[in-house]
Amino acid sequence: MRTKYIFSLLNGKPMIHGLPHLIYRKCGKKNCKCAKGNRHGPYAALSINKNGKQRIAIIRNADTYPVMKEAKRYRYFQETLSKIRKINREIDTLLEKIKVETTNEYPGP
Repeated sequence: MRTKYIFSLLNGKPMIHGLPHLIYRKCGKKNCKCAKGNRHGPYAALSINKNGKQRIAIIRNADTYPVMKEAKRYRYFQETLSKIRKINREIDTLLEKIKVETTNEYPGP
């Protein structure tokens, strides 16, 4: 499974840093429907974490499809990388256990 995950990340297709979201917003006008809770949207947006700060970037309508596609690739990449790292930790734990159980001191018993 680990190898399958690794190969799935090697396609080299472009990605955009950010996680895709659909958001709803208030416009701020007192008599608008959004003032009563019925917000405007959905709008395509990216959640971007940079330098420890999270911000939301609204995507222009003309850019929505390609940006969301590349952002979904980024999300997939991040999720798959997390799975690979988890498997690597499990392998490392098992190998350490095998090392401890099969290593003898010299002179041996």
